[in-house]
Amino acid sequence: MYFDEYGKENEKVIVMLHGANFVHSFGKQYVLADRYHIIVPHLMGYGNEADRVFSTDEQINELADFISSLSKKTALVGFSLGAQIGFKLAAEHSELFCCAILVSPWLCKEKEMIDRVMKANEKQFASFKNKRLCSFIGMMNGLPKEQRREFVEQMQKVSIETVRNSVDNGITLDSVKGFEAVTIPVIALAGGKEEKAVKDSVIKMAEMNKHCRYEIWEKAAHNIPPLFAKQFNELICKTVG
Repeated sequence: MYFDEYGKENEKVIVMLHGANFVHSFGKQYVLADRYHIIVPHLMGYGNEADRVFSTDEQINELADFISSLSKKTALVGFSLGAQIGFKLAAEHSELFCCAILVSPWLCKEKEMIDRVMKANEKQFASFKNKRLCSFIGMMNGLPKEQRREFVEQMQKVSIETVRNSVDNGITLDSVKGFEAVTIPVIALAGGKEEKAVKDSVIKMAEMNKHCRYEIWEKAAHNIPPLFAKQFNELICKTVG
């Protein structure tokens, strides 16, 4: 498994699981490497793992094995697809973590919405293959110049099968078992301008587990890590310690 590391000399470890397409979803969080050891695995099918096709179960197993090999409990931060994977990881392997912050997890899924999101992602996939347009999308998502260059090159290798598997990944509040028994602190976070299904997801997570609390940032959309970085970074520091 390929991963990026920042602040390797620091003792406290944060594993950050990026969103679909954007390996550098947490680009504005890398400044926290002055106090934390940040590890960013490239999820299957994306970044430097783009020669593979995304598989939920395989990804979960690989991440659990990798994080276990670190030989210490880590903080877990996930965004979008990474938050969905993080939810399943926390539910099934909570012993690996000291806390979790899951941002914009889509866990309340109906077929109609899956079909709609699938069509939107397939259309966006075509845009990513145009390098100039892909660069513009990266800029609009808050990626700095060097990260944007990497993003453009990486996206040329992503397959449509990965996109489809990422959208219809089988991770829902109903399909994942064990979250109600998780005892680590979990913060479920969504933007007020996101889809209702995403906001419902974080609310229901908190209803399921007394150790989970939710926050909805009313001014935010599906963009908290890059565009609300100051507030988000403060939340990470407060939670991880």
